[in-house]
Formats: sequence, structure tokens, C-alpha cells
Amino acid sequence: MATIKRSQDFGSSPFQCWVCMEQYLKEATGSNQNVTKVQNSNKNYQLILPSTMSLGTIFEKEDDEKEVNMARNSKTPSIVCRRCKMQRYCSRNHMTKDLCQHRAICVVLTDLQKRHQLGHPFLLTSPKAISSITQLQRTISQLKFSARIKLRRPLTWREHELIGYPSYCQVCFRLDKLHTCGECGAVAYCSEHHRQSDVSKHTPEVCRTLALLCSPYRQLGDANKGIIDIPIKVEADQLQLCLEQSHLIEAFAKVTGLVVDDKPWSTIQDFERFDSCSSFSGMASICLALKHISFVAQPQDICTVYVVGASDGQILRYFQLMHLKFFFLLHKDVSQLDLCFIGCQQKMVKDKTRETISFDFQGHKRTITIHFYPMTFEDFTHMEKVDPVLIVMFDIDFGDLYAIKDRIVEKFLPEQTLERESHDWRKCLTEVLHVYGVPICFTSSTKALTKSNYTSILQLANKHNIKVNYCHGGNLYENPYREILPERNQCPMDCETIIYANNYLEVIFTGPKN
Repeated sequence: MATIKRSQDFGSSPFQCWVCMEQYLKEATGSNQNVTKVQNSNKNYQLILPSTMSLGTIFEKEDDEKEVNMARNSKTPSIVCRRCKMQRYCSRNHMTKDLCQHRAICVVLTDLQKRHQLGHPFLLTSPKAISSITQLQRTISQLKFSARIKLRRPLTWREHELIGYPSYCQVCFRLDKLHTCGECGAVAYCSEHHRQSDVSKHTPEVCRTLALLCSPYRQLGDANKGIIDIPIKVEADQLQLCLEQSHLIEAFAKVTGLVVDDKPWSTIQDFERFDSCSSFSGMASICLALKHISFVAQPQDICTVYVVGASDGQILRYFQLMHLKFFFLLHKDVSQLDLCFIGCQQKMVKDKTRETISFDFQGHKRTITIHFYPMTFEDFTHMEKVDPVLIVMFDIDFGDLYAIKDRIVEKFLPEQTLERESHDWRKCLTEVLHVYGVPICFTSSTKALTKSNYTSILQLANKHNIKVNYCHGGNLYENPYREILPERNQCPMDCETIIYANNYLEVIFTGPKN
């Protein structure tokens, strides 16, 4: 069963100097001291994304003062690679330092321009100028496909960002002489007139979202990059939280006593707290799904939850000790929780099969048994007795909707076949649908994926004479406990450009048709 991975394709601005960003992150994470500040317009600005365009002036004195001053004044790296015409730098010194990392994609883009006699890679579909967002998206898709074939390997996250999210004027699609938004640093305009004309679209809310999306802190590390242990400070008897009427930020504040900053990209400490709040999405979604059944636990009862399609990233992000305590806080009568992680994408836990954790919490002993099954759900059903209280699948893609491009590429490069689960997802989903009477919860990140998942379930249910009851009517139910960290949509033709993990949630019950 394919899932949308929490990949390393974290957000980044197309206007930032990568060398500056890397140096800044080394400085910011080297200690927990206050983030360096830079003087600008007689005000102190913390070194966040809007200032990343002039970071080179802080970390080293460049030889070419003119270039440095241009970068500082325009807030946009003024040096553009002359060959590919896409990668930006704050100085020639940093461009030279980045040569090894940039060379491969630069050669591909340069060769494409020479072959088609283009002035810029993004003029591939229209030699004169880009005229619409549809044309831009089509060009992005063609460039990614061409680069993937030429490189004979998947694009790195940086190459994906460079091609997938280019720098252009938001109004006229001009590709040069751009000035970025001073707040988010994520969009640009060729003139003040165009900036003013885009105010209705680039609202303060959109600007804040883009600032968080493009925060350099999102480049830090692995799946649990910013997860810090947050103590649970509220007693179960004192907690006043109605899951159906609340949302993630409010629930996080009530159980931890912490409030997330409205500008979490300002410091690494604020970002870590914001990211930790976002990581409660997985357990909160599970607790919300359990509201659809009358589960009254006795002391000897075990609450068993199957996480189907589980990956290492999901396990690390959603099932830390603080998340488990959150579960017990909302289910104070449960003393034993069994978590079964079932999925072929578990690489890190190959040597583990079972882990037991016991601790005292809220005056009661709690026991958590974690089982690791790096296999398909179909294989799992042949090995173990299937008797869960809940089945949950996070950010699922039943129809491999986002893998279509990879399958096309593999026809050209069969020797470069990507690592994907080789089993037939239909068999696994069919086994899941045959677990009658148990709530089956699945989340999706986009509307397109949600609709695709509904279609896949309906087709298999009809084929196998299974009746499906939707708790939310089969509609696009927005999950109040979705993650709050924005992500870029990997599908350029999708109407949702900014998406969130676990954005849409559905709970279904299955049974045999009469």
C-alpha cells in the first residue's frame, strides 16, 4: 500500500543563497544562544527568512563589495548562475563554493537551453515569455521529467526545489529583475505596481504561511528534526477538552500550558515548539477517530491500534512519549495500549520486533507494547490474529496517484526503477476492508488524493460485496487536528499549492452486503 512519505523535500525560498543558508543554520544550531541579529532601517530584525538574502554580509566579508551591497539593498541575491540562469547567490564567492553541489543540474539545464536555443529554461514551452500559471506548471513538469531522464536518477530535494518553485513575478511571470516580498521572502515582483496589484491574493495570512514554509529551519535533519519532549502539565480530571469542537493548537495549549508563537520562524526555539505542536496531529487524529465507537476500557482490557502503511518517519514523528501521554490523558481508563506498526517502509526497525514501555502517569501505571511488522497488511493477516480496536492510515495514496510520473520515467530508464513497495496495494486494502465492524481511519493531504482514495475504496468494496458506511458522509472533512506545518504540493497541476499532512480525515465501517 503506497503512502505519501514525509520526504526530505522541505520548503525553501527560490530567492535565497544556499551557501548563506547552510552557514546560518550551522551558526543557529551550534548553540542555544540568541539568534544573530542584523541592523536594517534603524530596526533590529532577527535573522529570519526576510534577511537571508543578505546573510553573506554577516558570515564573511566578500571581495566584491558592490555585489554584497546589491544583495543587501534588494533583499534578493543579485548573482544568478550565468549557465542555468536559475540558481541565485549573494556573491561570486558563494557561487564558487557551491559549484560541486550545483554542477549536475546546471549542466542539464544549460544543455537544454543550447539544444532548444532558449534564453531561459522556463521558456521551454513558449520561447518568448510565460503567459499563464498553467503554462508555467506545464513547463515545470517537463523540466522535471527531462532532468530526471538526463541525470538518470531521482532529483535531489534541492534540485526539486530549484525547478519546482522558480523565481518569477507573481503578476506577469517575468523571470528577471525581481524584488522579493520583505516579509516572507517567498514571492517576488518586477515592480511596485505589480506588488500592489497582488495584495488581494498575497494576504497577510498567505504571507505568514509562506514565511513558515520557506523557513531555513525546515532544512534541519530527519523526520523528527524538531521534535522536543514537551511535558504534559494538566491533570486528566482538570482537562476540559472536547475533541469534536477543538483543534490542534488549542488542544496542545491545554495539555502543555504552552502557546505557539504566531511567527514561529523567528527563532529555532519557537520553530521547535511549533513543530512539536504539529507532531501531535497523529495521536490527536487517532483519538478523534476513537470517538466514533463506544470504547469503555476495563483495567484488564487492551486498546489495540493498527497503524497500516507505517513508515519510519511516521513512527518517529507521531509516537514519542509525549504523544502517548496525550492519549492516556484523553483515555484515562485505558491502562494498556498496543501499537502495531505494519508497513514495508520500515527500514530503521528491522532488528526490532517488540518493545514494551511502562511508566506511572496521572497516578496510574500505563503499559505500551509496540510491535513492528515490516510487511504488508496482507502478509500480516496470515501471521497474526486480526482483532484491533482501530485501524489508522496516515496520508495514504491508495491509487499511487503521485507515482504516475515515476512509472513513466521507469519506461525510459528501467535500470533506474525507484524503490517502491512491490506488492499490489489492492490486496492489502481488500484485507483492511474485510475487518468488519472496526473503525478504519485514513487521512489525506489534498482534495485530489481524498477523492482518489474514496474511489479506490468504492471500487474494491463493490467488487468484493462489501458495504461501506462513512462517518463523514464521504465528503471532504477537514481534519481539525491536521498538521500545522505547511508543505508544498508535489503535484504542480493541483489547485492546492500549499498542503498539510493529515489535512482531510475519514472514518469508515465495513460489513458484508445483504
